[in-house]
Amino acid sequence: MEQKPKTITLHPHQEKAWKSKKRFIALCAGVQGGKTTFGALWILNEAWEKGPGDYIIAAPSYRMLEQSTLVKFREIVPKDYGKFNTQRSTFVTSDGSRTFFLRSADKPESLEGITARAIWADEASLMKAYTWIIMQNRVSATRGRVLFTFTPARMNWVYHDLYRRWKDGDPDYEFIQFANVESPYFPREEYERAKRTLTETQFKLRYEGIFAKAEGLIYPDFGPQHIEDSVDIPLGAKCVGGIDFGWNNPFVALEGWLDGDDVLHVYSEYYQPQRTLAQHAQYLSKDVTYYADPSGKQEIEELISMGYDVRAADNDVNMGINRVNERIKTNRLKVLRERCRNLIDEKETYCWDEKDRPIKENDHCCDAERYMVMGLDHYAPAEIMVLG
Repeated sequence: MEQKPKTITLHPHQEKAWKSKKRFIALCAGVQGGKTTFGALWILNEAWEKGPGDYIIAAPSYRMLEQSTLVKFREIVPKDYGKFNTQRSTFVTSDGSRTFFLRSADKPESLEGITARAIWADEASLMKAYTWIIMQNRVSATRGRVLFTFTPARMNWVYHDLYRRWKDGDPDYEFIQFANVESPYFPREEYERAKRTLTETQFKLRYEGIFAKAEGLIYPDFGPQHIEDSVDIPLGAKCVGGIDFGWNNPFVALEGWLDGDDVLHVYSEYYQPQRTLAQHAQYLSKDVTYYADPSGKQEIEELISMGYDVRAADNDVNMGINRVNERIKTNRLKVLRERCRNLIDEKETYCWDEKDRPIKENDHCCDAERYMVMGLDHYAPAEIMVLG
């Protein structure tokens, strides 16, 4: 590798991220705040400093990867530094010592199998929570660093897993947040125009880089008070689960227990695509009664034949949403942070469309939760299996 990455004058927020020695760095800002330019420079510098090996550049979709992330990467990368291989979706340095894997996070499993020395996740707020779990695995052996550059889209996993950890003093995390107008390259008049014309929520998210709940949320009252950091399931606890079947979409199984105050504690989440039913079944418990998507009649029968207690759930969507909201509003629903990241993430993004119907996107955990709550509220407590 003959050439060191280009030198670029950084504004103060970029400079703070550049100097940070933390393992997990988030650069969160309004649109056009210089995040992607910084990310391209950072990953190239990591490769220069960390030496030969594999690196990952990820974006939420291939379209964003091609139209934004890699556009900046191509602008920053020194001439004759290496070559792109479109078939393998890689960029390899001219001496062959460093490979940058160019990946779309719309299928997080595409990051599997790479032992990375560093990762740059561009527009991370648009990625699924499961992507972050996989990224941690990919840099675990090398103790590599991860940079997240994004404009907040909502209060999803980047808020809970990055911002809150930094705010709570986790020594591995750095979170740098600023409005786009704080960049010397963003026009003040455009900032003021947007302030006049956008909704308060959209302006906070898109221009100030401030977290705010998305508009039209189905579960608007779900918040930090519903998230638990630990769980202690007592002997004899009433245990119940929910299952949403899938192949290309993930197969989701949630498990929870009901305490004496009728509070449902969701303590476990299994979330995997493209596996057989027998493979999924290994992660289920025979001490839990599961309520599942009734359209999966064959799958339900197969799980029953394997010895699992699985029942078809009531699939009245609006009633189920109302039941979940009742539990949220009365503080009778808790979710375990460490083991239910996708559920927490989905609840912050699950929205109504313009016809007051749930948007069918990244809703698999929410569906499994709805089946579980409907089953729990529909059947008498005596019909729910217990531990012990």
